[in-house]
Amino acid sequence: MIMAFSINKANYNEIVLASTHDVQELDVTSLLACQSYMWIGEEYDRESKSSDDIDYRGSTTTLHQPSTSAYSANPAHPLSSLPWLGSGQTSTGASVLMKRNLHNVKRMTSHPVHQYYLTGAQDGSVRMFEWTRPQQLVCFRQAGNARVTRLYFNSQGNKCGVADGEGFLSIWQVNQTAANPKPYMTWQCHSKATSDFAFITSSSLVATSGQSNDNRNVCLWDTLIPPGNSLIHGFTCHEHGATVLQYAPKHQLLISGGRKGCVCLFDIRQRQLIHTFQAHDSAIKALALDPCEEYFTTGSAEGNIKVWRLTGHGLIHSFKNEHAKQSIFRNLGAGVMHIDIIQGNRFFSCGADGTLKTRVLPNAFNIPTRILDSL
Repeated sequence: MIMAFSINKANYNEIVLASTHDVQELDVTSLLACQSYMWIGEEYDRESKSSDDIDYRGSTTTLHQPSTSAYSANPAHPLSSLPWLGSGQTSTGASVLMKRNLHNVKRMTSHPVHQYYLTGAQDGSVRMFEWTRPQQLVCFRQAGNARVTRLYFNSQGNKCGVADGEGFLSIWQVNQTAANPKPYMTWQCHSKATSDFAFITSSSLVATSGQSNDNRNVCLWDTLIPPGNSLIHGFTCHEHGATVLQYAPKHQLLISGGRKGCVCLFDIRQRQLIHTFQAHDSAIKALALDPCEEYFTTGSAEGNIKVWRLTGHGLIHSFKNEHAKQSIFRNLGAGVMHIDIIQGNRFFSCGADGTLKTRVLPNAFNIPTRILDSL
């Protein structure tokens, strides 16, 4: 399965993805230029293939749809205006920029400005790389620690945070000369596990999600105050734990998803839970917010992806079994592993079926209301 991926924020045509076997940097320029839907997949016997022979299965010049010519790649017809499309399958290719012999990388994130990215592994290690450069730049966390559950840079890119399976969150200064720098702050946010977090401000205000004995599974922290007193507010929500978290800065809202498939929205200013709804029948494994904050997407353990309006929380569209398990010989129930959305309404997702998929979504607010109401 494809465990994680990250898009190079300095060059959207480059993606790094992690399978259980290795980490690969890909140039997908030709894929993104021609069609609005494709998927990159791994064969079951991939280990037996040559290093550059990966199965890229996706739509390139044609899609199975009534009128392909109307949606051809054309600067006058931007991809963001395309309608919802089904899955076409033809053979295509993408160039492998580099492969790294890193096993069981579970999380990745890209620097907001420079061509760096972080990897977080099952063994607890966290490393920073520069695109196409063989050697790692920094090892923030050594193997032998608790498994990495999430990691991010802050918006300025001068700090990075790492959450782990024992409930701790650690924050580092990024610009360090030491090969193995120490975090300047570490504290336990949740008694069982910290699943996700978000930098609310540069790094002084942080929100976390996870599972705690007191059921305060989404929390706000002030990192300028000593850890023993840094809890600003704890929201009692998400029975059996919160799994994912996103912050919408324009609306000052927190969005969280839980193990029972519920989504909660919190007003940061009022520190109140303002809305909750059932999004999936299984645990929410992935959550992404579009850069314009018009909609967000959720991905479930069953492999389904749904797109929701941020205002009104109505369902825009549902992609059933987008990353569902296809074989009894694989670890069942992982589903959607990660979702990311970039400018132009393009979203990427990966999961347990061994594929990385991308689509271009229409602008939700250009769709007539009567159509939305009928979905």
